[in-house]
Amino acid sequence: MAVVLLCGLAVASCGTSGSGADVTVLGPWTGQEASGFAAMFAGFEKSTGIDVRYIGTRDADAVLASEIENGDPPDAAVLSTPGELRQYAAAGRLVPLDRVPVPAGAYTPAVRALTVTSGPGGDPHPYAIIIKAALKSVIWYSPRTLPPALRSTVTAPDLTWQRLADLRLTWCMGVADTSSSGWPGTDWVEDLLLHRSGPRKYDQWVAGRLPWTSPEVRDAWRAFGAIAAKAGGTDHVLLTGFGQAGAPMFAPRPGCLLDHEGSFITAFYSGTPGTEYDFVPFPPAGKAGQGAQEIAGDLLGIFHGTSAARRLAAYLTTRPAQEAWARRLASGAYSLNRQVPIGVYPDPVAKKIATGLTHAGTVRFDGSDSMPQTMASAFDNAVLEYLAAPDHLDALLSALDKVRSVAY
Repeated sequence: MAVVLLCGLAVASCGTSGSGADVTVLGPWTGQEASGFAAMFAGFEKSTGIDVRYIGTRDADAVLASEIENGDPPDAAVLSTPGELRQYAAAGRLVPLDRVPVPAGAYTPAVRALTVTSGPGGDPHPYAIIIKAALKSVIWYSPRTLPPALRSTVTAPDLTWQRLADLRLTWCMGVADTSSSGWPGTDWVEDLLLHRSGPRKYDQWVAGRLPWTSPEVRDAWRAFGAIAAKAGGTDHVLLTGFGQAGAPMFAPRPGCLLDHEGSFITAFYSGTPGTEYDFVPFPPAGKAGQGAQEIAGDLLGIFHGTSAARRLAAYLTTRPAQEAWARRLASGAYSLNRQVPIGVYPDPVAKKIATGLTHAGTVRFDGSDSMPQTMASAFDNAVLEYLAAPDHLDALLSALDKVRSVAY
């Protein structure tokens, strides 16, 4: 297990600060990402004299669970999914952050609502802050290889999902991943459900109140299956890594033309942003889903409500902190703080992503990330089974409902 301990920007053994106060933060970032996070809190250490002791490990989820079980959690920890946030909040492990000030006007009400969940008594409170985010409701294309006639359709301001789905073209798609295959397909189902049926039905589904066998969910799966059929066949989709799926889009004779992936996928693309690759927002598929965006985010929760921990959480929401990591875009850090200037992002594509994140009227977290772990794992596996045997969809959805009955 690789662990990095950071104080400020130096990898070192952390001593106490001049004020005698410190706060320990556990998180999943190492290497360049750890340095990016350290840049966020460097100004806090300088202005307060509080020492931030960051422990970075790729096994952060398991380490946190073990430390909680042993009764010795860190002061704060970065939670990888909203599902973890809900689990720890409901169990009374997390400290409510109602009294942690957030800069006025910096975050939209829709974004602030993402951190609110129920505590042990069932009352809703904000239990986290969002450190950085990724935009998931995007469809990528290459301006160089997409034929002009198709490009004018794809980039039209009145594009709808049906018009896009009806185009006779090959999609890029791969659902293989060394850590957990299937999740790229869950992103498809989630986006289709959100944009077809709207946030109300989406929320019911994520919360386990809308059956997997409901017409809305079944229709989203079928729409996903129709796109998979245009992606080189299910065997190809099952065996192709998500990071390599878009590579044929850039070939002189492109093997596919559109790629649905989150904003993090640019780490796998090459060439000049805006020239070699660009994107359009996932188009509306119904009136209820107009203007909706799906995102992923890294959440900071507090386990010990010390003054130092609360002050750090408040500082990390501010423009100086958020801007510090946003300037290091190589580590994929997009801010949801609207006070961070769009100009800090290095290219037109990054600027569009940041604008989409900060100006969306309706924002929802990734659905599978928000579900109980048992449900999320079953969802991943169902994607693989569906691609292998599309005719078995009804049986798969019924099986998912059985998991739902015990997971929530």
